[in-house]
Amino acid sequence: MSQNNGYLNQYPQAPVRKKGHGWIIALIVGGSVILLAIFALIFFAFLFLFSNAGSSGPRYTGSEGYIAVLHIEGTITSTTSSSFLSSGSPYNQEYLMSTVDTLMDDSANKGIMLYIDTPGGEVYATDELYLKLEEYKETTDRPIYAYCASMAASGGYYIAASSDKILMNRNCLTGSIGVTAGTSIDISGFLEKQGIKTTSIYVGKNKTMGSYFEEFTAEQKEIYLGILQETYDQFIQVVADGRSMTTDEVVALADGRIYSPKQALSNGLIDGIMTFDEAMYTMVEDNGLSYDVQFLNYEPVQAIGLSDLLGILSDYKKTDLDTYLSYLDMPVDGPAYYYEGP
Repeated sequence: MSQNNGYLNQYPQAPVRKKGHGWIIALIVGGSVILLAIFALIFFAFLFLFSNAGSSGPRYTGSEGYIAVLHIEGTITSTTSSSFLSSGSPYNQEYLMSTVDTLMDDSANKGIMLYIDTPGGEVYATDELYLKLEEYKETTDRPIYAYCASMAASGGYYIAASSDKILMNRNCLTGSIGVTAGTSIDISGFLEKQGIKTTSIYVGKNKTMGSYFEEFTAEQKEIYLGILQETYDQFIQVVADGRSMTTDEVVALADGRIYSPKQALSNGLIDGIMTFDEAMYTMVEDNGLSYDVQFLNYEPVQAIGLSDLLGILSDYKKTDLDTYLSYLDMPVDGPAYYYEGP
């Protein structure tokens, strides 16, 4: 017994762990997290400032004039996300409108090439840009050509209709001539099963139409359809004017479907299928411009917001109902010339 104890005593005993230093470790970890957050804020602040510094447009230095390549990309909306905390967007209505105004007053400008890659968006913003481009044509008598990249659907095609020619990449989707107000959702039955009661206080029986918490009536549907019919008729007229077609011819094509480039060419919605380089050459040739004319890209610089970094974390807090409703949300509010996609 004593020999066995002597054998075990050959190994040193484990040291007794001192207590009371956990707060030091917590302080170090917490301080590191705070420092990383501060550095991240400074980084995004500088990134935001420098990304906005170059949004005034390119500088022309030639002698034979230039074509402004106006980039219309992303969902068309009148809301510009330009704050440090908000998410950036490739589409910037204010930038596009002010750029067209600037081009109108510049004698070196020889025309506009619209580079379109969008599923459309707000009725208001779409028509506002369309009217500004029409003003450009009437004021300057310079050409506008449209090049449609991967998508020029709904509001994207609406804007393209302002062009003298619409040229398209062979992989583009276009058409979707129509208008939508999104999807009405009634979750009152779900709430009832969960034992949740809601009370809406209003005057006017149709004041809350479209609410998640009440049934969408037949009368309310007729009200919305009457509004959408006006914006649909406006779309039809824009296409008819831009493509030298009758309204009946456009209506026959305007059931909301999308078209392939070959289909769009055969039914008169576009003028050619080609690459962007070929579209630039076509514009120069058609208008007797010098081959030394420059094509200058005008596109807003996309600002990166802190919400881009934090947005991923918010997804973990979503309930199943939140996730379902997010799939049904439109990226714009109100009536839209927008292609929701498959």
